[in-house]
Amino acid sequence: MLTVLAQRTARGLINFTYHILVLVGSSVAQALNGGVIAQRQSVNALLRIRNASSCASSSSTIMAIHAEEPRGLRLLSLDGGGIRGLSELLVLRELMQRIQHQDKLPSPPLPCEYFDLIGGTSTGGFIALMLGRLRMSVDEAIAAYGRLAESVFSEKKWMGQDGMFKKTNLEKAIKDIVGKATSPPNPEVRMLDPRPEKEVCKTFVCAMAADNMNASIPRLFRTYPSPKNASYDCTIWEAARATSAAPTFFKPIDIGDTVKERFVDAGLGNNNPTMRVIEEADLIFPGRSIACIISIGSGQAHVIKLPKSSGMFQNILPLQVVQALRDIATDCERTADDLEKHFRDKPDVYFRFNVEQGLQSVSLGDWDKLGEVGTHTQQYLRKNTVDQRVSIAVKTLREAHPMVESSELVQEELR
Repeated sequence: MLTVLAQRTARGLINFTYHILVLVGSSVAQALNGGVIAQRQSVNALLRIRNASSCASSSSTIMAIHAEEPRGLRLLSLDGGGIRGLSELLVLRELMQRIQHQDKLPSPPLPCEYFDLIGGTSTGGFIALMLGRLRMSVDEAIAAYGRLAESVFSEKKWMGQDGMFKKTNLEKAIKDIVGKATSPPNPEVRMLDPRPEKEVCKTFVCAMAADNMNASIPRLFRTYPSPKNASYDCTIWEAARATSAAPTFFKPIDIGDTVKERFVDAGLGNNNPTMRVIEEADLIFPGRSIACIISIGSGQAHVIKLPKSSGMFQNILPLQVVQALRDIATDCERTADDLEKHFRDKPDVYFRFNVEQGLQSVSLGDWDKLGEVGTHTQQYLRKNTVDQRVSIAVKTLREAHPMVESSELVQEELR
């Protein structure tokens, strides 16, 4: 009896122990299994975090690369043309006003805030200095331009070797503008811009050495250091005077310290300085691509005709200058046509604006026809084709995507 009881007790203990072991084993197994699952879940979560972080990091890296990628250069070229230069300012005003509207700005932006480089010849050179070096708004430049035109061109003098108009009036008008645009007022401010590099709109004007005009190679007066062919460290008014010294209109100007050179404007062969602007961009912005080139003319004029026979006029100017004057009106559009052909496959890079009709009868010194220049320019801007090109130009200026290498254009010109 005791034996049977002992056996049953023993079996009960064994079964109990077995169930305990099963339960414990099951719990341990579940615990172990749960631990593995938890561990896997934790690892997966960490992997997801790492992957998300990696994606975010990659995205940030890509964004940083794009942010660091330099935008395309925005270049502005301004033709010569006497008082017809007002037309160039009116075209620029339209561009700046459209940018103001699209960017919802309180006032039109300054051209120096949008263009990396501005180059001009003669009246275009003077406008370039007002907008680039003096950082004037377009409206300020228009007002100053009107005052200068009247004070300089309203008083003629007898024809002679010193030109039709008084150089003293021109110099005084330029100095007045420079003095009012600088703080503190200083009409003797020099061309080299002391501002930090990122704040500078690089600007140059074209002039010609009076003793070597047949070479058609302009001398550039710059507001920035150049790696080669350094400019004279002259004042702003001297550079403006040099680029404005149109033969037969104003006496040449002597510039230099110990050795002086005589300069006249570069309208003789370089009245449209667009290629000079491109060449200069390639020189001072190596490796940077161009987003857009805005080239503005002062209106198409009649081809200038001068007597071929020797006489009083050739006593004033050498024969090669007389011959160059006959070509000055067609030279601008020849340059424009060449660039149009080059950019045929990329029409949204190069923009040429030039009033086609109405300004032919306006001569360089007709200051009393400024209203006429304004009327014909506004009519030109209202043309559908011109309006569309202005809209595309504004879009290109705002986006500034790199489009073409300046070195390609320079190399093609050399071929």
